[in-house]
Amino acid sequence: MEAEPGPGRRCCCKPGGRLDMSHGFVHHIRRNQIARDNYDKKMKQAAKEKVRRRLTPGPTRPRKPDQQVYLPRRRCEARLSRPAASTGSRDTNFPACSLDYGESSESGSSGSSDPEPPSLQLFCLEYEADSGEVTSVIVYQDDDPGRVSEKVSAHTPLDAPMREALKIRIQEEMAKRQSRP
Repeated sequence: MEAEPGPGRRCCCKPGGRLDMSHGFVHHIRRNQIARDNYDKKMKQAAKEKVRRRLTPGPTRPRKPDQQVYLPRRRCEARLSRPAASTGSRDTNFPACSLDYGESSESGSSGSSDPEPPSLQLFCLEYEADSGEVTSVIVYQDDDPGRVSEKVSAHTPLDAPMREALKIRIQEEMAKRQSRP
């Protein structure tokens, strides 16, 4: 069954069992592999050069831009769009809060020459309207939350549900601050 090469036949295999590379097909594959290996060597070398260039000292510059840090406004430093003439009677701790609850017209019409003893200031209420207008009112210990919300709504028009919500929030804040020693 073995085919013996006859006098007219040539053996396609060389003696020793090696492949006959004379046809050139494998030659193209090997050439592509060598070219690919050379290309990979060049790319690795270029990457090393790039790393070397990065490690050399260059001009110093910050990697990240300066981070913006949130700085909260100081207590009661709101600018009012409608400046009110403050007498400074009870707003000693909150100088920027110019809407003093005690500056209403009825406090001056009492007829007594003795000023009321100042009550304890609890907090400065700042209300910012949708338009960006800020209204500031100092809330004292003996203030009525309903009257404070009316005072705010006099400067910033509020509808009835908003006034009621503001009144409830003022009550909560007053209760929280009055419970502290």
